[in-house]
Amino acid sequence: MSQERTFARDIADDRALARTIRRLASDVARYLRKDNLAGSTVRLKIRWPDFTTHTRQITLTHRTDDEEEIAGLALDLMKAVRRPGQAVRLLGVGVSGLGYPVRQLNLWEADSERSRRLLHAVDELRERYGDHIIWRGEP
Repeated sequence: MSQERTFARDIADDRALARTIRRLASDVARYLRKDNLAGSTVRLKIRWPDFTTHTRQITLTHRTDDEEEIAGLALDLMKAVRRPGQAVRLLGVGVSGLGYPVRQLNLWEADSERSRRLLHAVDELRERYGDHIIWRGEP
């Protein structure tokens, strides 16, 4: 069992591809949180205009449902396989190795619970009013 979202259209703009990965990661994370799940493996599927497809993945030591973590790992995977400016036909971001999220707080994560409440509030807004109602700014 895994969760994956894809987007298909030839795009060569690095910023547009990064935005797409962030949006896909956000969708995946929202679906995970909705089902009270998290995954330990983040997967990127990338297809070039000639329909050659590559899949890359990274397995974590913990499970995550955090969209920033999923997006960051997917962006790293894309950078490892794609040249800057190279056109992409399809992007997919997925998470597998699903299970219940394990929440372990440590000294350096004082804002962790507040961040989780914020993510749930954003999920509720998107569920009620649509995905376009709120989004993160670009880094």
